[in-house]
Amino acid sequence: MSQITNLRYSITLNDAQLDYLSDEQQDILRMKCLKTFIRMAVLEETKVSGKNYSAVLQPGQFKASKVELARLWGCDRKTATRIVQEFNQIGILRSESSNRTTIHALICLSVWFTPWGMKKSSFFNSKPVVKPLVKPSRTTKRVPPETAIETDKSDCANTANPGGTQ
Repeated sequence: MSQITNLRYSITLNDAQLDYLSDEQQDILRMKCLKTFIRMAVLEETKVSGKNYSAVLQPGQFKASKVELARLWGCDRKTATRIVQEFNQIGILRSESSNRTTIHALICLSVWFTPWGMKKSSFFNSKPVVKPLVKPSRTTKRVPPETAIETDKSDCANTANPGGTQ
C-alpha cells in the first residue's frame, strides 16, 4: 500500500496513558514509539507471510519483531521488548506472539480519516485495562553524598585528646 497523504487519526488516551507517553525522562521517547506503531498499522486487511508462518492482519494490526523495533528506535532488543511490554501494560497496545512472529494491535486507535472516508479499527477499546507501571527512577547525585558520616564535634575533641585531660 502506498503512503496516503492527509491521513488523520482518532486516538483515545486516559490520563495515565498520556502521562506515560509524555514522560521525557526516559531513554526512548514514548511518543516516537506510538508514532511508529500508528504508521505500521494497516488500514485494510493485509496478508503477511514469512518462514513457516502466514497471517492476515486486520485494520489496526501490524507485524513487528523486537529486532525491527530496536532498529527503528535506535536501541537494543531488551529496551524494545520493555517498551512493548509497557505499552501492553498501560493499555495502548495488545501483542500476540507465536513461535515465528509477533502481531500487535493498537487498542487506542479508533478511526483513520482518509481522503476517501473514515476507516474504523476493530481493535479499539474505549475502556482499556491499565496496569500501573513501576518505572525506574533516576537519582541525582548529592554533594555531599548521603552516605557521608557526619561526625559529632565532641567525638573529635575526645580523639584529639584521648586521655580527656587538658
